Amino acid sequence: MMRHPVDGAHEPYDVLRGTCPSCGSGEVVHLIIGMPSGLDAMSGHPDWVRWVGCLDPGFERECGSCGATWNRRSVHAFNPIRLLSEAGASFALLPAPSLVNFDYPDIHLVDIELLTPDRLVRYLGRPLRRDTLARLAEAWMQAAHDEHPEQTVPTVQDDAAGLAVVVHQSAPFAVTLEILVEANLGGDVPDPDGVSFDVPRSGLIDAAHSIEGWLV
Repeated sequence: MMRHPVDGAHEPYDVLRGTCPSCGSGEVVHLIIGMPSGLDAMSGHPDWVRWVGCLDPGFERECGSCGATWNRRSVHAFNPIRLLSEAGASFALLPAPSLVNFDYPDIHLVDIELLTPDRLVRYLGRPLRRDTLARLAEAWMQAAHDEHPEQTVPTVQDDAAGLAVVVHQSAPFAVTLEILVEANLGGDVPDPDGVSFDVPRSGLIDAAHSIEGWLV
């Protein structure tokens, strides 16, 4: 959250407005914590800059079009976590606009993406625990190095996110993973979706390192 000086001469607001990472709209509102020293202090600010007083709402950007809220550092500090197969399938964890849930700091909000040569589906805004990410990094690194990871690497599961990652089999240079996603978290009847594909062992190592960037 940007903090603004409460007294003294104000400087022109020169921060780019940007676009919403959720819907792409340019109707972005910038929130500034603190109180202006007077009406003159606000005269040089665009109408999309809003003073919010001394109470930090937990986010510094808000979309006037779709209502999404986020923090600039949260959105841009994390790169997607992606596993790719040579056959054109992939699994990705994508940072959602409100990546850190401030009520539950140990949870990331992610979009889960499944891609095959004939379809692409995303499950939006799933709450994924940080310890699940840590277990994924450990499992993928172990799977990359163990001779038979299907026998040694446990399934990584997060019920709140509706996600499970299973090591099925392996070859000298690749590991077969199955990604399972509960399509309807609020449903009474399980409705699993999923994809299974071969991942180069080197790709598992790269993905594990990508996860480490989310855990700092």
